[in-house]
Order: sequence, then structure tokens, then C-alpha cells
Amino acid sequence: MKTERLAGFAVALVLAACICGVAAQEMGVGEIGTVAVGETVTIGGTTNLAPGNHLLVTVTPVGFGPTNKSTPAGPGGVSGVAVVERGEEGANTWSFVVDTTGFEPGEYSVAMEWIEGGTTASTTFSVLEVATTTPTVTATPAETTPPASPTPTTTGTALPMTALAAGLIGYLLRKK
Repeated sequence: MKTERLAGFAVALVLAACICGVAAQEMGVGEIGTVAVGETVTIGGTTNLAPGNHLLVTVTPVGFGPTNKSTPAGPGGVSGVAVVERGEEGANTWSFVVDTTGFEPGEYSVAMEWIEGGTTASTTFSVLEVATTTPTVTATPAETTPPASPTPTTTGTALPMTALAAGLIGYLLRKK
């Protein structure tokens, strides 16, 4: 009878733990959007993890992977640790600052992982090339002044007439 009573008590404790529940550890990340190369971006979000917990944040180009050592390395990423800060109403916050100087234009993946547990979150953002603005130079046409007196123009009939006259003179001289 004691064993049945002990088993019933154990079942009751397990059910109570499930009903009261230990809240699942959750982590969220805010939308980043699009940034230009060289901008500083703050990646952040909310979590129900306790303040002081550490999150590993990794930013890598989409498609990043192993490369052949004889070829130049592609674009790299950054990683670091964000610390959970106390927030309001159970929504604690975290943030991680990324300087995109040296990033190549493209899409980047952001992965966050709770170092002490298994909770993860991820997002993506795009990095655009910095628009280089070159001053537009508009050429203004130089003023032209008409010539002082009109210059005579020759038409296309002057040369054939001269050739015809020379040919006629040559014919007449030859006949004599």
C-alpha cells in the first residue's frame, strides 16, 4: 500500500510540474532589413531567459563555407557574445553591434544561440554596396559667333564642269 501511495504522489508531482510548467526558453530577434556597407547595425531582440545569460551571435554570409586554401577567401563574418539585460514584464532584451565595414554586398545570416542551453533563433539581412556619388558635370556649349562675311560655298557640280571643259579643250587641240 505504501508503494502505491508513493507512486501516486510521484505522478501527482509530475502532473503538477507539467501544469504549472517550467516555461520554455524562448528567444526572438528583431527585423534588420537592408544596410549599406560600412554602416553599424544593432541586432537585438527579446527573450524570457534570465538577465546575465550569454548568447552567442554569429553573422556569416549566406553560402559561407569551406574554401580551397589556394583560392582567395570570400567575405567573412563576425561573431561575439550578447548578454541578456533585464527588460519589462518578463521580456528581457539583448543586443549585439555589428560594423559592416569590410562586408561584401550580399545576404547575411544571423544565428543566436543560448550558450548555457539549447535555445536558438535566426534571421537574415542584406548588405548593399555604398552608392558612390560622382559629381555630374554638364558641358555647356561654347558660344559661337557667326562669321563676319559669308564664305562662298562650292557645290558638287564645280569639279565635273572643270573636267568637262578640260576634256573639250584637249579634244579640240588634238584635232588640229
